[in-house]
Amino acid sequence: MRKKVARLRNSDRLPVQIFVVIWVTLSLVFSLIPLYVTILNSLKSHAAIAANIFSFRLSWAAVCENYSVAFNNIWRPMLNSIFVAFIGAFLNMLLGAVMAYIFSRKNFFGREFLFKIYIIILLVPSIMGMPVLMDFTTKIGLMNSYFAIWLPVIGGGQAGAMFLFRTFFTQQPASIFESAKMDGANDVKIFIYLVLPLAFPILLLNFVGTFSAQYNDYLWPGLVISSADKRTLMPVIQSVVELLESMQQRGAQYAIYVICSVPLIITTALSLKHFQSGDFASGMKL
Repeated sequence: MRKKVARLRNSDRLPVQIFVVIWVTLSLVFSLIPLYVTILNSLKSHAAIAANIFSFRLSWAAVCENYSVAFNNIWRPMLNSIFVAFIGAFLNMLLGAVMAYIFSRKNFFGREFLFKIYIIILLVPSIMGMPVLMDFTTKIGLMNSYFAIWLPVIGGGQAGAMFLFRTFFTQQPASIFESAKMDGANDVKIFIYLVLPLAFPILLLNFVGTFSAQYNDYLWPGLVISSADKRTLMPVIQSVVELLESMQQRGAQYAIYVICSVPLIITTALSLKHFQSGDFASGMKL
């Protein structure tokens, strides 16, 4: 009997594999270069950075000075940003999940029509609504408050969350919801004890994405917040960086960027644990 010879598929041939490895390696290198330069220069003095940003003239005194100056300048607005981003992401996730449950598991007149109206919101760039939203926020007395920042997230952001969650909820078998109702569970209990645990990976995905967007938001918080004690991180960074540039403290500028990235690193690391463990894929199969 003739022995079968294993053959490589076209996508697995050696030249293709070499090209893929080179492409992925170059992409990884170019992605990590900015991070490498930022961390490296946060450990150096201003003179060492001015001489060569790629040099290894590290100094423990420069490290202490850079991070001390950076932390003293941004700790308050960074805490404000974390608070604003956490509340905004939580409200967006919760309201989106409630709306998705209603549109996926409840039958009512005009359901599909109203769902399409919600989807139309996604077609409108958020910046187009800012002039109207500014007038509305001013008239209802929300200017210079965090509610002015949360209003667009709750109003427009939940449309995207609801679209994402509805797709996820409709993939879950209707039999598990019918069984829960037969056991006497109402909609509130079904939502809390059944829907939310099953949808935890997709909820976490939406929360992390919204948190990152709110934490990095520059334009809208800069327009609606004027009090120094309420200002968020991104509008403050620009003025702080310009001040440190005039004071010849470039090392502190890089230290600011490193410190500011810590909350995003933590949220991303916590979410990756669930995605890599297979919880996300198993939830999608339900």
